[in-house]
Amino acid sequence: MKKKIFIITGEVSGDILAEKIIYNLLKHNIEIQGIVGNKLRSKVVSGPFDNNEITFFGIVDVLKNIFFIKKKINQAVDYIEKFKPDLVFSIDSPDFVFQVIKKIKSNKKINTKFYHYVAPTIWAWREQRAFKIKRMLNKIYLLFHFEKKYFDKYQIDNEFVGHPFFENFNENLSEYNPESKIISFCPGSRISEINILFPIFLKIMVILGKSFTYHYAVTKNTENIIKEKLNNYREYNLIINSNDNEKDYHFKKSIIAVAKSGTISLNICKCQIPFLTIYKFSWLNYLLIKPFVKVKFVNIVNIIANKMIIPEFVQNNCDANKISSHLKDLITNRDKLVKMIKDYNLVIKKFSNKDTNKKIANDILVNL
Repeated sequence: MKKKIFIITGEVSGDILAEKIIYNLLKHNIEIQGIVGNKLRSKVVSGPFDNNEITFFGIVDVLKNIFFIKKKINQAVDYIEKFKPDLVFSIDSPDFVFQVIKKIKSNKKINTKFYHYVAPTIWAWREQRAFKIKRMLNKIYLLFHFEKKYFDKYQIDNEFVGHPFFENFNENLSEYNPESKIISFCPGSRISEINILFPIFLKIMVILGKSFTYHYAVTKNTENIIKEKLNNYREYNLIINSNDNEKDYHFKKSIIAVAKSGTISLNICKCQIPFLTIYKFSWLNYLLIKPFVKVKFVNIVNIIANKMIIPEFVQNNCDANKISSHLKDLITNRDKLVKMIKDYNLVIKKFSNKDTNKKIANDILVNL
């Protein structure tokens, strides 16, 4: 009898992380359905709805859409219970995923296993979530080795698998051009965060002027929105694309990037260019979250290194004038640009080349 897997990726980054794992699983006689985005939908993965319907940013955004989210949780649960998978494989987005799992377990209509990829950041805030995680998950796969001690502490079955972005990774500074006139901007995949951050990107462009080409790395779901926001800036040299290969090509051609904190940071590291991290909540979101945060940094490279390698501009400091001033300083200092790449490469070596995708796929197959 054909085994069944249901996959949940809460946003674009989850699709990217899961793509090769699903490719490896589809080599076997397995039926896969799920809540995914464009990248996995193209691999004939069907499901109740696309993940862009459940992508929200911050506590306030979630509260404003609470009834819609509950409806989607119920829709997901109903679909999964009818599908009757042998295993539910979820990637990131714990706030949605764990509500779905909790309800399935409470209903007791099906008997399935729950495997999760990308650990909730209990090391950064809300460590008490570990007790709930232990009750919900059969196993969790960890991107970074430093996370292991936190899940071992609560006796949660876990495995450090490394980061799939960095399979077959070789540091390579030879292609980096510190004389380039391209600056990459990464505004994120959520509409709410784009609305917060985009005015900052626009002002940076105005401050730095028309001697640069500005590359906007966007998603298919936000491409038209970004183009509309840039409508009045046609006199600038702009490149807007949502194709992953083209994005990586232009990243590698850039002198530097400015990116919203998140998965995109590691993709930029893979492309071997310097970058700045920016992050800004609405003030209400920030005031609600700040008391619970236990880490000094927002960028994962800085968190692992426990020092500032990637410059961060968070909340009050997420200001176009401050960011532009720092960009000007870096752009005129080749040694600083190259040093940043060399420094973050030392961190990347800790979680690269672990054969991550095959390792997870094989473990899932063994446990079906």
